[in-house]
Amino acid sequence: MTTELDCIVAGISCVDLLIGPLDFDQPLSQQGTWGLDTITPTVGGNVSNCSIALARLGSRTAALSLAGQDEWGDFLIATLKRNGVDTSRFAQQADLETSATAVLMNDKREHIFAYKPGASESIDRSMIDSNLDFIATSQYILIGYYALLPRLEPVLHEVLDIIQQTGCKTALDCAGGGGDLSPLDRCLPYLDIYIPTLHEAQSQTKLDNPLDMLHKYRDCGANGILGIKLSENGVLLSPAAGELLEIPSVTPPGPVVNTTGAGDSFYAGLICGLTRGMDLESAAKLGTATASWCITGLGAIEKLQDFETTIGLLA
Repeated sequence: MTTELDCIVAGISCVDLLIGPLDFDQPLSQQGTWGLDTITPTVGGNVSNCSIALARLGSRTAALSLAGQDEWGDFLIATLKRNGVDTSRFAQQADLETSATAVLMNDKREHIFAYKPGASESIDRSMIDSNLDFIATSQYILIGYYALLPRLEPVLHEVLDIIQQTGCKTALDCAGGGGDLSPLDRCLPYLDIYIPTLHEAQSQTKLDNPLDMLHKYRDCGANGILGIKLSENGVLLSPAAGELLEIPSVTPPGPVVNTTGAGDSFYAGLICGLTRGMDLESAAKLGTATASWCITGLGAIEKLQDFETTIGLLA
């Protein structure tokens, strides 16, 4: 099938305000005025993080999301356009405020998100239904974040089914601690790719062993590519039932500054590799290399590189 796009990234897009370093062990009431190294505005959410990572890697990428008709919304869309992302289906509404996140960081490279849902909370099935013609032009759609889309999640399984019927493959990313297994259990049969973090999978399955987590997802009817992101220990993949593939992490090309967006970057590299015709193992390694570049920058997009530079990290 001939497609115009490699991937559409749909769901949450927000402005991130990077703030740090803060002392997480000390109550705010005792800190008074705190000297910071940075208060930096950038873009965040899976739509911004993944679509920009894909575009930097050379993939034909579009963003499908919702923002307010405000300065933050204009900043979001301008940043995406500047990075080569198609924003023709990124809508702005006058009655909404653009979603925003304060990313509070300490000197140990840990972070806490203070999230104001804003426009992203208004995303519902209509955003998908009204763009099915556009979705049909893409090889993949990556939707996120599960557990943070209250109006879409009750019918997400139906949405994913309809999307697959267009010929577009589906992937789902999650956040917000991972949420519960319901309604994810109804979505899994309609996902071509689902790879949560270990923490997110623990929240969903109430299990601790990655192998048991994968079996739980399969028991729910998952028949696509599954995996568990294991941070510095790489990624455990299950290409199909009964199959396992261990992907090691890649040594970062510089000091680790912040891990915000690492999971989004992995997904971007993986999908980029698959749309280029790579086998799953090679595509997943490209994903780990993309994530390794990501964590050397402040925020999710600062240090993302082109395809040649990123894959060169694997050498």
